[in-house]
Amino acid sequence: MSDKPSTLVLERAEWIFKEGDPGESLYLIKSGMVQIVKEINGSDVTLATLSDNEVFGEMALFSDLPRSAGAQALVAVTLTNIPKSFIRGKFDSSDQLFQLGVTSLFQFLR
Repeated sequence: MSDKPSTLVLERAEWIFKEGDPGESLYLIKSGMVQIVKEINGSDVTLATLSDNEVFGEMALFSDLPRSAGAQALVAVTLTNIPKSFIRGKFDSSDQLFQLGVTSLFQFLR
């Protein structure tokens, strides 16, 4: 896996990641639509539908916990894949108070 952002192209119904996968990247939708899906009582429930210029997959990057939901392409989708190592490199070199605030926010949202 590269340490720099890259482009990822997926077809309709392909999984970008599944619930429980490690959080190795966050994604920016360049074109297409993605649904965020969580298994609840044995059924897949759509939590959100995202489209152009929206970001997803960020919460697992700061908690180091597995993905709390999956992400699946609703149509053909082009994404910018931003690796955890790229984000964490920028984050780890930032101000400590900023780091504490962001980490606390993601723990609260999870």
